[in-house]
Amino acid sequence: MKKLIIAVLLVISASSFAQEQAQPEAKSNKQKREKQTPEQRSQAQLDKLTKELALNPQQQEQIKPILVEQNVKLEAFRAERMAGNSKEMSTAERDAFRSKRQEDKKATDAKLQAILTPDQFKKMKEIEKANMERMREGRENWESRGDRRNSDNGDNGNGPINREEN
Repeated sequence: MKKLIIAVLLVISASSFAQEQAQPEAKSNKQKREKQTPEQRSQAQLDKLTKELALNPQQQEQIKPILVEQNVKLEAFRAERMAGNSKEMSTAERDAFRSKRQEDKKATDAKLQAILTPDQFKKMKEIEKANMERMREGRENWESRGDRRNSDNGDNGNGPINREEN
């Protein structure tokens, strides 16, 4: 009986230790991704596109500078946005930012469409659509968690809570 209890405890402790070790690895991957240069991000995107769309070497060489340019622009947008970090974007600023990004996306898509086969381009757009949907769901989950957290602590969203009044 003692051996059975010891064996069960050993298995439980080993499995919980394994789970603890897996979590920091996920965080480190996120940190690596955030600290990549635009060129490194472009190479990672090119590798992923090559795998998913079966790009030939000629297509890879043609697409690489497009991805680098796109990531440099995104980095500039981020830097511009972070420069004004102290204030929230107004609706007009947000709309201008969104329209500029959409124009850049259309130009990039046009360049990629000239390089990719119709089937490859269609598959790329399907992947983008699936990624957008996944991001949208994640954002909704994040927002609903925030709402739940606020309702749990008595926050009705009308401002800071003064706990000393209780």
